[in-house]
Amino acid sequence: MGEGDLSSEQLRRDIERAARSRNLQARLAAEDAQKSQLKGQQKRRIKTLNRKTQLQKYLGPVLAVGLVAVVIWMNYSNNGSMVASPQRPENYPPQDLSVSDEPLGVPPAAPNPSGPYEFLMKQPEGGGPVAWDPCRPVRYVVNSTGAPAGASALVAEAISRTAAATGLQFEDAGLSDEPWTKDRDPYQPDRYGDRWAPALISWSTASAVPGLAGYIGGLGGGVPRPDLQTGELAYVSGGLVLDSEDLGPRIVQPGGPDAVRAVIQHELGHMVGLDHVADPAQLMFAGGSTSSPIDWGAGDLAGLHALGTGTCLPEL
Repeated sequence: MGEGDLSSEQLRRDIERAARSRNLQARLAAEDAQKSQLKGQQKRRIKTLNRKTQLQKYLGPVLAVGLVAVVIWMNYSNNGSMVASPQRPENYPPQDLSVSDEPLGVPPAAPNPSGPYEFLMKQPEGGGPVAWDPCRPVRYVVNSTGAPAGASALVAEAISRTAAATGLQFEDAGLSDEPWTKDRDPYQPDRYGDRWAPALISWSTASAVPGLAGYIGGLGGGVPRPDLQTGELAYVSGGLVLDSEDLGPRIVQPGGPDAVRAVIQHELGHMVGLDHVADPAQLMFAGGSTSSPIDWGAGDLAGLHALGTGTCLPEL
């Protein structure tokens, strides 16, 4: 089992773009402060004119000129060009104004005692884990081409257990014919509209996806992007691909449905941000055996608890 790949160069460009956006916002805030100062000076100038009765007949023209000057200052920069509001990068969808102000769910308390867990990614400079925004649902689509009989119910159960452990709200966005690709674009407006592409759950074979060769039953991971306001990273899309040639025969064996659902759950663990651990008592154990667990272990649950308490990022 493994996790999806991420283009580090694309991520670096997005982080730099977010930093430039924050710098622009800071400059605009400074200009707003200058505008307020100019308005205050204008008001004091008008009061002075009111006190000078000999200039009363000129007060109207002075006010008119002053107001024009303020309007010009508010709409133009020092070099005469228009000051535009910060724009979102082309590879970001428009801001979703329907995003909740509060988390849509709350994870259960972390188990105590716990067990080992690891995160796929952490915030720069020693921050917490990269997680999904808990104030918006984790939308997903399913490409069921090649899926074995009974797989749909196992996917639904694995998603339900992942949602319960994280508090994240998963939203079924329907079926898709999108195939799995190693470097999937998280924004596909032609296919999914002006929003982040939903996570993709699909089935394939080792011949089509070489990463599924050998004992690998699936691959999964999330795709992070930096918030344009804070620079904090959060997953905006992701997905998993499952080996139909491996899992199809297993699903009909005794205990097979639970074993296949555990594989799906493991890959969902990657998709929400968990990495492998060396403890065979955890579902995120890197290896596999006949005694592998079929549900979250204490360490898995502790890690999923942390991933369910991410930051709400309305600008994302």
